[in-house]
Amino acid sequence: MSKLVVALVATFVLLLLGTIFIPVPFAHAAMVLYCDGLDAGGNPYTATYVDGLFTQVRFDRSPDLPPVVSELTYDTVNEQGQPIYRGGYLGAADVVLIDLSGGNVQPGSEVSVAVDNNWNVERGICGV
Repeated sequence: MSKLVVALVATFVLLLLGTIFIPVPFAHAAMVLYCDGLDAGGNPYTATYVDGLFTQVRFDRSPDLPPVVSELTYDTVNEQGQPIYRGGYLGAADVVLIDLSGGNVQPGSEVSVAVDNNWNVERGICGV
């Protein structure tokens, strides 16, 4: 009987120590950045970066027109090692986003955005 009590106490102590000293992972918070710039027409755009990928570009055309949102998909890497993303603009034009950080996006990183090969007049600068 005493061996059983010793085994139970030892098990309890090990479980208690494991609970105290083994770290429990915290929930992962998504890293979200917004990169604001001006498109070829001088209108504002915002590229959204979520957990390692650019997901969309929102084009604010004018106060009279609703914004256009282009969903992006990763395409490839250019010769400079910069990730390239592609999307569409109202189903009639191509959108290209180049991550000028080379995939290391953080606050202050820059992106270039084009609609039908008309490149932005101001690069997007990323921030929170």
